[in-house]
Formats: sequence, structure tokens, C-alpha cells
Amino acid sequence: MAKDTHVTAPTRFVEANGIRYAYRRFGSESGTPLVFLQHFRGGLDNWDPLVTDGLAQGRPVILFNNAGVASSSGETPNTIDAMGDHLAAFVNALELRQVDVLGFSIGGYVAQSFVLIHPHLVRRLVLAGTGPRNGEPRKNPRVSEVAANPVPVREDFCFSSSRLQKQVRPPEGHFGSGVISARMLIRLHRFRQ
Repeated sequence: MAKDTHVTAPTRFVEANGIRYAYRRFGSESGTPLVFLQHFRGGLDNWDPLVTDGLAQGRPVILFNNAGVASSSGETPNTIDAMGDHLAAFVNALELRQVDVLGFSIGGYVAQSFVLIHPHLVRRLVLAGTGPRNGEPRKNPRVSEVAANPVPVREDFCFSSSRLQKQVRPPEGHFGSGVISARMLIRLHRFRQ
């Protein structure tokens, strides 16, 4: 029996605090799940399958729609902290002890809030194409305090841009977001290890 991929995984739902959250889970059955938090106005369908399937090799991947987004019920939260609280409710509803979190763009703001308010639920944090939490001008030192286990830079994972661009070109007919840089892919590849 073949494992589900980004494209073949069914959309599932879990309820917490009166909100019905939509998500997809695929990849390995064992390991710490990697939860993806997307960009502004994005949903679980806005990720590029080449990225998500690549990171699902050897670990579970969860794509998640926060409250009020696409097929999840409820109202869209008014604050980043409220979005982080919804993520915690979702993680708890799935009965996950800890997750790794990849926050892209505004998803990075949500990831930072999540790790600050609910540090016991986060094992590792990856921030890509984002800024300081809630757009604050200064770095909050608590983020690095509670996001333990940084991934050290390893020279053997540094590839040329042209090689990475060939690896991430979407398949014919695919119109995914494609918003991912070579530098981000290098970091994600290191994180997968």
C-alpha cells in the first residue's frame, strides 16, 4: 500500500473548542510531525508539493488551516497570538505531545507566538521568509530561549542555486505558489536531517 503524498492525502477534520480544523497528514507514520503554517490568505492547498513531499520523507507532515481559513470553521482571529492559541488547540486535539513548526511569512509570526505561549508543544522551529513576531522592531530574546536545538550550519548541504532551481521546478501543469528561495531550501534540507 502506497503512502499518501501532498496531492493524495485526504483532507481531515478535528474539532476543538467548537472549531472544526481542516488538515492533511502524510509522510511517515513515526517521528515528530512537522506542521506547516502558511502565508497571508493561504490555505493548506497553497504549499508546493515538491517541498512538502520532500520534507515528508522519513517524518509526518501536517498541513493546517487555522480557524476561519478555507475549510476550517469559525472566525479568523484578530491577533497573531489568537492564531497561535488556535494552533495549540489543534495540536492538543490531535493528541500530539510535541511538533516541529515551519512558519512561512505571516505563518512565521504565528509560529513565534505559538512557541512563546506554548513552548512545551514545540520541539523545533523553522522561520522562513518572515520577520519578527507581530512585526515588532526588535528581536524578542525569548524566541531563541524556548526554541531549543538549533540546527548547526553544515557546509556539505550548501548547493549551487542552479542545482536547487532544477530540483524545485514544479511539474508540468502545476501552479503552486513557487515562493521559495534556494537559501530556504538549503535550510529546509538541513532541517529534514
